[in-house]
Amino acid sequence: MSIEQLQEVVVKGVRVKPNGPFATSGIDKQTLQDFSRSGKELPFLFARTPGVMAWSDNGVGTGTSYMRIRGAADSRINVTLDGVPLNSPEDQCVFWANMNSYGSLLGNVQIQRGIGTSTNGDGAFGGTVAMSSAAPSPVPSGEASLSYGSYNTLNFGAKASTGILWDHLIIDGSYHQTSTDGYVHGTSGRSGSYYGGLTWLGNNFTIRYKNVGNFEKTGQAWNGVAADYDGNSIMDGTYGESTGIKTYRDMYDAGLGQYNTLYEHITGQNEDGSYTTERYYLNDGTPWPKTTDNFWQDHNLLTGAWHISPNWDATATLHYTYGYGYYEEFRPDNKLSKFGLVHEGLKRADFVRKKGLSQNTYGAVGSVNYKGEATEVIAGFSVQKFDGNHFGYLTYTSSDELAQEILADGDYKYYDSDADKFDASFYVKASYAISSALEAFADLQYRHVDYNTDGINDKFIATESGYENQSLDIHKHYNFFNPKAGLSYKNGPHSAYASVAIGNREPERNNFTDNGNYPAPSAERLHDYEMGYGYKGSKVHAALGLYFMNYHNQFVKTGLKSDIGEDLTTNIKRSHRLGLEASAGVKACSWLSFEGNIALSSNRISDFDEVVEDWDNGTQTIHYDNSTLAFSPSCIANLFADFNWKRFTATLHLNSVSRQYLDNTENIDRSLPAYCVANASAGYTLPLAKRFAGLREVVFGLQLNNLLNSHYASSGWVYSAIYESGGHTNDKRYYQIGFVPSAGFTATGSITLRF
Repeated sequence: MSIEQLQEVVVKGVRVKPNGPFATSGIDKQTLQDFSRSGKELPFLFARTPGVMAWSDNGVGTGTSYMRIRGAADSRINVTLDGVPLNSPEDQCVFWANMNSYGSLLGNVQIQRGIGTSTNGDGAFGGTVAMSSAAPSPVPSGEASLSYGSYNTLNFGAKASTGILWDHLIIDGSYHQTSTDGYVHGTSGRSGSYYGGLTWLGNNFTIRYKNVGNFEKTGQAWNGVAADYDGNSIMDGTYGESTGIKTYRDMYDAGLGQYNTLYEHITGQNEDGSYTTERYYLNDGTPWPKTTDNFWQDHNLLTGAWHISPNWDATATLHYTYGYGYYEEFRPDNKLSKFGLVHEGLKRADFVRKKGLSQNTYGAVGSVNYKGEATEVIAGFSVQKFDGNHFGYLTYTSSDELAQEILADGDYKYYDSDADKFDASFYVKASYAISSALEAFADLQYRHVDYNTDGINDKFIATESGYENQSLDIHKHYNFFNPKAGLSYKNGPHSAYASVAIGNREPERNNFTDNGNYPAPSAERLHDYEMGYGYKGSKVHAALGLYFMNYHNQFVKTGLKSDIGEDLTTNIKRSHRLGLEASAGVKACSWLSFEGNIALSSNRISDFDEVVEDWDNGTQTIHYDNSTLAFSPSCIANLFADFNWKRFTATLHLNSVSRQYLDNTENIDRSLPAYCVANASAGYTLPLAKRFAGLREVVFGLQLNNLLNSHYASSGWVYSAIYESGGHTNDKRYYQIGFVPSAGFTATGSITLRF
């Protein structure tokens, strides 16, 4: 078998087979490799597929980035690399902060929307991203790339393969790095990834070791661009006297679009409406550099794939991942009680805090595949053990007296907790060809989870003698059964499918720790119903899918605070997502084609109680019979025009996202306006008739983002309060709103040398 065929054996267990009964999108090797030269994180490539959106803290698409599929956030998206889970077991997220060049390592990516087929690791409640590494090149090859663009965004990388040595061995590797000043102030930094691989080829098997690492040291802006409003409507141009800002766009035009509360504070306003800012300063007069996130992660995968016979294949992978990271943040004028401190005559001071974690994850995944004339069966397993530690230190305070008390012997540790998690799952998938056109599919998965954490958390509870850390003593066990079934139809260019799936998901770490003594959170359950039709002709293709995702006990924020002051994520009994996803493409001629996709959805909560802080009376509870889930736009659309003429390529991309609500109350004042962004790219490949130093071709590229210089935000947060004695009724609340802005027009040029 070829190397590529054996690589397909490795990922078959976590993939939806061609024409399977689920909603999927694929991204090929060439697209991934072209994108890797942009320096942007992979969610921005995934956002070209239906129902996906992405954003980054720094506004230029590098560094800390996020994604949503069908409105579901990162912790609800299952991500695997060659079948190995990448989600952090505790918070169930993938941190797209230092994986900007994974595209150069990958052979393809399959995005499954909804529950999808059984996979390894955390349950998929919005979608699955199954990444497959590229098969190593069997011939000697090399590549070096360099790109530079707006905000001093610099990306460089190189990769090489020895080709086959001694008829059996291939050694390959790569290194990529991106640095940027960032659009938002104080977000400069660098991040990157590296890869080294050894592959041994037998007649019908491969053994492959991969070491994949990531690193970053980047400035942070997770607070977004924060602003206070006097309670007048954000949308009707009546922000009023308290801010001098009258419209959403005025905020950006005044300079707030780059303002970062983690880095600076506003000191005044100029006559032209722009704002003056000042960095935070330490006691010795030096400015605090910036809040930085520092993280290192190293994945080790040892995989064997065996083609046993024409009907049987098997694969197994042992994996180990080490991760360590921390961030340092300047905290101006904080209450001492925030850190559990009491000092006579002192209530507030400036601090620098260092919060971090270390992680060790190790396990095994494997599958056995049988394929007969009418039947295909895959049985697989995943076993994973996680150990982690969370810690926090104070490294600076502006109070000399307090510093002598808590920092005399070095940094002051104010919390420390350990956690471990065991995750084991087993699945059997089978498909049967009822006829030449009709196929039935069934998928049964059992998953067992043990989660334990103890120690002291970084939250404090007031006592008669002072403050005590929140004590952690959590020991939970879960057993989930996740069945799925469906039918697929294919006849010539026509295809159709229908499926039903049930998924279960355990709470995240924060669902426990932030809730304090509030009743423990329950596991979530999702019933997912999908159906679709597709047509694929020689020049025209189209697809239409419908889905209904019915949630039981979905976690949402209600506005209620726990006994330690954190926003509660409470189980809501009934909520759902109902949607339509469509895509189409036409090849107008040999050099011009058009593609497009659109996702329309209704994302609703039934019987929702919002708890609002009332500065006069504590809290108020406001009931909603039916409201929209936060951060769930009702429309996401993409349109592409692709031009290919000989060695020249160009693409125009339009992306549109409708209004997003910042909380679950469907109030326009607490929302992000719709936006539309236009991007363009172009490339030219120059082959060399006579090679120079082994160079065979040069590729030139140009990327133009946000051509119309649109001012918009893709995400954000809101705090609202009622203060009737101060004129802030429920209909005219006091607001603090944070926007996560994106940069205006940017340009990037690149050059790639291929050997």
